[in-house]
Amino acid sequence: MQTSVSLVDAQMEKGRNPLLRAAAFIFLLNAVLWAFLFLRWMTFGIFDWKPLPSELALAALPPLAAYIIYGVLFSVDLITGLGLLRERDWARWLGIGRAVLIIIISLFYYYITRDFYASALLMGVAGMLLVLLMKHSPWALAYPTAFFLFIFFLIPMFIVLVVSLGDRTRLGTVTYPPFDIGNLGIYFDDYVRFFGRINGQLIYLRIFWRSVWLATMNTILCLLFGYPLAYWIARQPQKYRNILIFLVMIPFWTNFLVRTYAWMLILRDSGLINNVWTITLHNLATGLADSSSFFAWLADITEHKLPLLFNQRAVFLGLFYGYVPFMVLPLYGSLEKMNWALMEAAADLGANAWRSFVRILLPLTMPGIVAGSIIVFIPSLGAYVTPDLMGGGQVTLLGNLLQQQFMTVRNWPFGSAIGFIMMAIMLLAIFVYFRILNQTEENA
Repeated sequence: MQTSVSLVDAQMEKGRNPLLRAAAFIFLLNAVLWAFLFLRWMTFGIFDWKPLPSELALAALPPLAAYIIYGVLFSVDLITGLGLLRERDWARWLGIGRAVLIIIISLFYYYITRDFYASALLMGVAGMLLVLLMKHSPWALAYPTAFFLFIFFLIPMFIVLVVSLGDRTRLGTVTYPPFDIGNLGIYFDDYVRFFGRINGQLIYLRIFWRSVWLATMNTILCLLFGYPLAYWIARQPQKYRNILIFLVMIPFWTNFLVRTYAWMLILRDSGLINNVWTITLHNLATGLADSSSFFAWLADITEHKLPLLFNQRAVFLGLFYGYVPFMVLPLYGSLEKMNWALMEAAADLGANAWRSFVRILLPLTMPGIVAGSIIVFIPSLGAYVTPDLMGGGQVTLLGNLLQQQFMTVRNWPFGSAIGFIMMAIMLLAIFVYFRILNQTEENA
C-alpha cells in the first residue's frame, strides 16, 4: 500500500497526475454508458430490450425528460473527462460538483425505485470520482475495498441488527414496539431468549456450545493432520510441490454437496463399510467360529451394523473432510517461505528436533496456523449442509437453527439475533488473528 502511494506521489511530482487521469477515463466511460442507454431508449420500438428499473422510472416522466437527462449526463461527463485529460482546473471542480450531485441523486433514486444495485453502482462510482478529484492517494487506493466492505458487510450487518430488535407477528412479519427510552430492554428480548431457559432447559445455549465445541475440535484435528502434511509438502523438491498442492485442491473441483452425499453412501447401513463389516467379515468369521473363540466373538459383533451415519461422529467426520484443505493451504504458504537454515543452525547449537520445532518453526509459522484455524473455525461454526445431511436431523447446530428460524418458523428477529451473535464470535476470532499476527511481526 505504501509503495503504491509513493509511486503515485512520484508521478505527481513529475507533472503527471495519475489520479486526475484515472478520473478522466472514468468520466469518459460514463459518457459511453449514457450514450448506450440513450441508444436503448431510442430503439425500444425496434429491439426487444428488457426495460431496466431506471428506464421504467423515466417512462413515468414526460417523453422529453429522458432525452434531456441522458443528453446532459453525456455532455457533462464527456466535457469533464476531456478537460481532466488536459488537467484543467475548471474540469476538476465541475467533476467534484457532478460527483456530489450524483451521490444525492442515487439516494433519491433508491428511495423511489428501491433498485439497490443501480443505486450502489452510481454511488460507488461517484464516490470514487470524488476521492480521485480530491487528489488523496491513500484514499483513492483504499476506496474500492472500503466501498465493497461497506456495501456487502457493514450494511447487511446493520440490517441484521435492526431486524433482531423487532418482534415477530402472527403472520411472520417483523414489527417494532413503540420507542420508549425507559424500556429499551424490550428490543433485546430475542437476545435474552437465546441465553435464557425454555421449560427449565438452556436449549439454545446447548446448541451454541455444541456448535462451538464441534468447530473447535474440528479446527484442532485439522491442525494436527494438516500441519505434518503441509510440512511434508514444503520439504519436498520444488518440482513435486505444485503437484502435491494440486492433489490437496482436487476436492474443490467437486461440489461440496456431492462430496457430502458420497460420504453418506459410504457410511449408510447399506454402504461400503457396513457391507464389508456385516457381509464379508461376518461370513468369514462365521466360517471360522468353531475353530477359535476370537472368531466366534467377531462373528457375534459383526452381525449388527455399525452406527456410522446420522450422529455427531458422522457430522464431525464430514466437517473434518470438508475443511482440512483450508488448513493445509495457509500452513503450506507459511512453511514454504521458511528459512530452513535456521533449523540447521539450531541443530548445530545442540537443540533437538522438539526444541527446534517449539522455539523456531512454530513461532515463525504462527501466522499460517492462526489463519488456517480461523478459516476452518468460522465455516465449521456456521455449517449447515453437513449436520443437516450427515446428522439426519439428530445433530442441530447453529446453522440448522438459523435455517429453521428463517425458513420454517419464520421468526426473522430471533434468527437475526442468532446470526448477530455468530457474527460477533467470528469478528472476535478475526480480531484475535490480527492481534497475534501483529505480535508475531513485532517479535520477528
